[in-house]
Amino acid sequence: MEKGFELNKVTKGLRFAIILSLFISAVLILFTMDGSSLNEALTGVSPVVIPFLFIMIILNWVFAGLRLKILLTTIGGRLTLLDSIVVYLAGAFISNVTPFATGGGPFQIYFLHKKGVNIGKASTVIVTQFILRIFFFGIASFIFLVFFNQAISPGVVPPYLFYLAFGLGFLFAVFLIIFSLVPAATERFLELIFKINRLRSFFQNSYRAKKLLVKARKELRDFHASLDLLGKYKGRLLLAGLCTVFYWSTLFMIIPLTLKGLGLQPYYFRSYVMQTIFYLILPFMPTPGASGIAEIGFASIFVAFIPGSLIGLVTFIWRFISFYIILLIGGFFAFREIGWKRSMKDG
Repeated sequence: MEKGFELNKVTKGLRFAIILSLFISAVLILFTMDGSSLNEALTGVSPVVIPFLFIMIILNWVFAGLRLKILLTTIGGRLTLLDSIVVYLAGAFISNVTPFATGGGPFQIYFLHKKGVNIGKASTVIVTQFILRIFFFGIASFIFLVFFNQAISPGVVPPYLFYLAFGLGFLFAVFLIIFSLVPAATERFLELIFKINRLRSFFQNSYRAKKLLVKARKELRDFHASLDLLGKYKGRLLLAGLCTVFYWSTLFMIIPLTLKGLGLQPYYFRSYVMQTIFYLILPFMPTPGASGIAEIGFASIFVAFIPGSLIGLVTFIWRFISFYIILLIGGFFAFREIGWKRSMKDG
């Protein structure tokens, strides 16, 4: 396997993510649920919802694969829809076992390269997917905050902390969009950076830092050139954008369907709005797969409209569907690509 993917770090991240996530979920269930609540929840379960949850999961994967395939086709790459889904699942697994979800993108580039896509095209596609994600959350969260603020509630989180996290996440999204789409803004930012004496001296005196800066600027120029190419196919970019919307929308249906299955009010729209805010902030959590923080954050915020006696159970179900299933299925494809024998040896 490539040097960039250290298997021992992946397996350690996997163990850490699972243990911490399960521990926090168990604590939440233990401290929020009593016997009568559990009995009421189990007797009120509607098995009719289960097939719909399964359909949402499959559609979620299909839209992720379709977006990847559309972007690849646009810049001259070729990949079947099934292979695109496999690349997504394997990359999602790596994202969930690395801090700040930093490993997923590089692994998908590596995976695509092994399937015959050159590194430049693979990098463009993966970064474009990231930009589409930022666009979705930046625009949607802004609309919800301005026009549907009544559907937003911090739950038991102090309002100042909730809106501070939301504001920082939104500003970071805007920052990334500008720097990705406006090359002049990038150059202007670098000029301002080099006006700071200490930073200028650091880059002048460090060969390694100077080399990394030159490489980063070259890759950024190549990326902007690739975006110009993608920009000539606005119809396909729009389709990829729609796939992004459908991808997140199917994922966001897990919570209301779970609530409906437990005999509770599903709160379809409010759930969608709150998850948009939540997932805008979630990638900035430092633990692998945001384990521990995701569970606590989810329970603290969504208790605003989910009964406190069931918030631990709903948190675990949400995490199981959106996280553990990805670890299981995505992990199978990721380790198959890495090589089972080598992964066992290095792990």
